[in-house]
Amino acid sequence: MAGALEGIRVLDCTQIIAGPLAASLLSEMGADVVKVEPPQGEPWRLQAEIIPGESRNFVVQNRGKRGIAVDLKHPGAGPIREALIDWADVVLTNFRPGAAQELGLGYETLRERKPAIIACEVTAFGENGPDSALRGYDIVAQAMSGVTTSNPNLVDGLPQQVGFAPADVVTGLAIAWGITGALYHRMRTGEGQRINASLLLSALFIQGNSREITALDAEPRRQWLEDLAEARARGAPIAELYAMRKAKQPELVGNVYYRCYQTSDGYLAVGCLGPGPRERFRQALQIRDPRYEEGFDRSPESVARIGRELTAKCEALFRRKCTAAWMEHLTANDIACGPLRFVEELWEDEQVKANGYVVEYEHSLLGPLRGPAPIIQMSGSPTRVQRASPALGEHTHEVLLAIGFEPDEIEVLERRGIIRR
Repeated sequence: MAGALEGIRVLDCTQIIAGPLAASLLSEMGADVVKVEPPQGEPWRLQAEIIPGESRNFVVQNRGKRGIAVDLKHPGAGPIREALIDWADVVLTNFRPGAAQELGLGYETLRERKPAIIACEVTAFGENGPDSALRGYDIVAQAMSGVTTSNPNLVDGLPQQVGFAPADVVTGLAIAWGITGALYHRMRTGEGQRINASLLLSALFIQGNSREITALDAEPRRQWLEDLAEARARGAPIAELYAMRKAKQPELVGNVYYRCYQTSDGYLAVGCLGPGPRERFRQALQIRDPRYEEGFDRSPESVARIGRELTAKCEALFRRKCTAAWMEHLTANDIACGPLRFVEELWEDEQVKANGYVVEYEHSLLGPLRGPAPIIQMSGSPTRVQRASPALGEHTHEVLLAIGFEPDEIEVLERRGIIRR
């Protein structure tokens, strides 16, 4: 059976994570994705190389694609660019602000040549506003969006970003979602369109407590921002700012229901959301939580004091037994829980293997590879990993032949340094 996007052609002119991930997801739905790199390779390919010209991160973000190496800045690259646009249904870019237009890949240029084109442009902070022209990576988007400060842990006095690039990953998923919607719209109307995504918006989106701001939030928020401005003006360290914020959120002190605990031989995560699961948790540990009892003093000081006491009690209880014993006991009480693992442990995990969550494929230079399966499974239009990531310029000759160039023309392009194969 064919994938849902079989026959769709995607021109991937993006680098690093968000755009490449989106294009890879489209390939796993059956799209033919051609990745365009400069002749020297994109930066992600050259970051922490495993072998010359190949990095683990590039391999992960670019599987499923064919790859060509073209210097789009070269004056002689125009015919290649135009042929690729004519070939494509979708064009993805994430260059520095304004660069897509300079390279002839801006939406207005694309639409003029091919009205039904779907063009997706990824920016760091959006197209408008005072920060629109700034360069940005995931770490900067995390810092500017509040994701970094949502983690209260400091290392050597410094805030710590989330390590797996959440703004990039969510943006990649959002782009793939938007493109499939745009393709459906085009199927119904014949119209192409422009799609915009940004790391800043994705980072804002994934913070659940940022979704809705009500009138009830206005005064506490105003007071917090005033206190924050005053503390920054006198040079307060980040640890003090974190403590100030936590003091304004006493419910976060003593959250014994949704966190990790140390056991006698490891660590365990427990998740209890809602009155029922929390009550089962209290029964399983044979504890009481006065904060959920009628008549409790709800002052911030009282909430924080009880929270600290209850946290210490629960932590001591969990250290008395091993992880397996706690898993058995909590599961018997219908409580969501699981052991803390490192990702390397999952490759041989029985649950992962039983569901086919790891797949194998061949890389032209690195040989056999193993990686996560496509993130969704579809019965009528199956997803699959079409191929490993391309070596630099691996499919340049093949793709140029397919879009109308003759072998002797390809040789001239190579001699002029416009392409690499």
